[in-house]
Amino acid sequence: MNDASVKEQGRFRRFARRGGKWVLGLVAVLVVAHVAWVGSGSSRWRLVSDKDGIRVWSMKTPGYSLLKYKVEMHLDARLSDIVYYMSNLNTGYDVGASDIRRLEQVTADPMFYAYDTYKLDLKPFGKLDVMIVNEYVQDPVTKKVDINVYAAPNKRAPDPGIPRVVHLSDNFTLTPLETGGVDLQLLSEMDLGLPYVVQNLVMPGVAHDESAKMRAMLKKDKYRNGKPLFITELHEQRQLARN
Repeated sequence: MNDASVKEQGRFRRFARRGGKWVLGLVAVLVVAHVAWVGSGSSRWRLVSDKDGIRVWSMKTPGYSLLKYKVEMHLDARLSDIVYYMSNLNTGYDVGASDIRRLEQVTADPMFYAYDTYKLDLKPFGKLDVMIVNEYVQDPVTKKVDINVYAAPNKRAPDPGIPRVVHLSDNFTLTPLETGGVDLQLLSEMDLGLPYVVQNLVMPGVAHDESAKMRAMLKKDKYRNGKPLFITELHEQRQLARN
């Protein structure tokens, strides 16, 4: 082995040692940053977006890496139209879902619940299998509607090769106003299986855009004058819903 070869090998070893130390240092920094992030949080809502009449807040709670979200907006629509939009399976196709099916539903005035399943394509990350249970309850006096949507991952075996969402909690409150229209509030937390840094960065924009899409869709004729049997409008008598 000549001197040139020996020198080249020596340079390679020194580079490898430096590179190994750099990688170890980076890993240590990432671990410390991860631990610090998971342990951080005030458990208070922080306004992150306020535009187009849609306000989005985020909340970081200690011990959890993903942010929670709150959305508030006013909808110039009838209460029954909004519930029809949210409970109709065909809505899913209009907002990008596929392979939508309702496995079970029960209507017991003033409550409705249903198990739904669908696929969601999160490009470029691939498809997700979503299985949810929807609960709709209307206050017979105020006509306020609470809609609770939870992941139900054990309702049916998942499709092979498609990851299933196991944590999802969306809580909607629809409050009809004497002056017309409905105030909507959404409290949301979910784990889509993405790196938490990515999900935390994109979700405020997604929350705003999906809310804006809902408001626009409610202006379409197909979602107007819908009449879910379990919903009555402000000042409408409950028995009218059974006729």
